[in-house]
Amino acid sequence: MRVLVTGAGGFLGGHVIDELLRRGDDVGALVRPSSTARAALEERGVEVVPVDLRRPDEDLGKRIASYEAILHLAAGVGASWRATFDTNVLATENLISALSETGWTGHFVHVSSFAVYGFNQLKPKSVIDEATPLEPEPGRRDDYAWTKLLQERVVRRLEGQAGVEVTIVRPGAIYGRGREFQWRLGRPLGERVVLLLGGGNRMPLNYVGNTASLLVECAHNPAAAGEVFNAVDPHPITQREYLRAWQRAEPIKVVRFPLSVYRAIGRALEMVHRKIGGRTQPPIFLDSYVMEPSLRQFRYDPSRPTTVLGWEPPVSIVEALRRTFEPGSSDADGWHGRVPQRVRRRRRRRRPVARPGRARSEYRQRRDDDTPPLPESPPSAAASRARRRGRDVGP
Repeated sequence: MRVLVTGAGGFLGGHVIDELLRRGDDVGALVRPSSTARAALEERGVEVVPVDLRRPDEDLGKRIASYEAILHLAAGVGASWRATFDTNVLATENLISALSETGWTGHFVHVSSFAVYGFNQLKPKSVIDEATPLEPEPGRRDDYAWTKLLQERVVRRLEGQAGVEVTIVRPGAIYGRGREFQWRLGRPLGERVVLLLGGGNRMPLNYVGNTASLLVECAHNPAAAGEVFNAVDPHPITQREYLRAWQRAEPIKVVRFPLSVYRAIGRALEMVHRKIGGRTQPPIFLDSYVMEPSLRQFRYDPSRPTTVLGWEPPVSIVEALRRTFEPGSSDADGWHGRVPQRVRRRRRRRRPVARPGRARSEYRQRRDDDTPPLPESPPSAAASRARRRGRDVGP
């Protein structure tokens, strides 16, 4: 099978390339022209399609029309909300438009995220599965969750196109060697220091090798057409158990912070924000609506891929932790794509208070006829986010 992988130069993309080659597929990799992964991919016999999906060439559709399946992995978190939007939404919109214009037929497998679910509306210890309602107030969530939800809406345009099958996979927290730190643990305070928020929550982890295996299975298995799958490993472990496995391999220092105190600080700052009329705003990592999805305890049902596809995760949690943390262990024999630094503090630029609401409102107005609406009307979402940044925008 001829399979194209977008985002092939990333952490997950390298493992997906490995799995496709292992199965004997004819593999293409869509990467940005500036990608450092290009030479390594070509050495492995992968056909490289150098394209920046944010600004594609007019002949993009023709260049990828021969592929029978497309695994759409390209996504990310930018330094600003606009960069995140362009990477996740605009790039996907350009890809879908190119496929529609050329009349492409085949199987489109889209990698979404757990972030699209409406966690704030669920009670603690609720079961998260594919039937869990999506986020009803995306304007109140962080930029990644907001853009991934809109990205799914754009991808679903293909569902009405003749000869096209669509599968959506929503991974939990993907981990593996090169991506040891997880934001569901808390915050990084340095390269080897972690601020642990709580400690008893079970995390929806998904080992990168298992994620790659499921995505490739979806591309090959006809039963995956029209389905949505959560990608989360069975027998989820707690934050403390994950950190203990990490500490056995490396001298990671853990600073414990009570979850109740953290929540109280967030609520106090939000109260101050309201009382002074929105002239200041709590940091996003203290925004309860943004952070609660990672802090609240849930249960996770990983059974649907097994029930529908007959697929089982090839790597157990014990073996996955060993491959991730033990010195000298390896995730696979092949090339793994770009390996990020182990733990690096996320830097967030302070943004002008009025721009996000205005720009989002303009974007949605331009595409009202084409983009399926989010659960609330576009002006309400724009106004909600603008108010969070301290200023109202229009009605």
